[in-house]
Amino acid sequence: MKVGFIQCTIVSVVIAVIGYVVFSSLDMETNVPLAIAASLLISGIVSPYIASLFSSSTSGVEQEQATGGETATLYVGNLPYKANEDAVKEYFSGFVHVQSVRLMKDRRTGKRKGYGFIEVVTTDVDKAITELNDKIFLERTLKVRPAKEKGDEE
Repeated sequence: MKVGFIQCTIVSVVIAVIGYVVFSSLDMETNVPLAIAASLLISGIVSPYIASLFSSSTSGVEQEQATGGETATLYVGNLPYKANEDAVKEYFSGFVHVQSVRLMKDRRTGKRKGYGFIEVVTTDVDKAITELNDKIFLERTLKVRPAKEKGDEE
């Protein structure tokens, strides 16, 4: 579960303070250690649950189970310059299960370079290449192949 450290810390501190105030108000002299222990116990049990409410994302294991396994990255070339990530994801989703889309842009101008990378479930790689390579998308013929690692040379 991805929970922000700050959110979890804030929730723990708030619960600890509330617990300390409640328990220490009973009898200040004899119950201070009990108040501290009880407030820490309450914050340790309740705060992870409350902090999880802040998080809407799933863990890597849950994500892998939802997608059916490991992912692989495909290079997609000759993309239309006017296509955005959502349009590319929508088009490719008609053929394979798309995890993510990353379209490359020129750092200086911010304009798209006409290629990108699509992450798909590993079992869909061959299907994606077969079905999408040389397909027409927004009047451009796509080039789809497995992406190379950054250090790989031809």
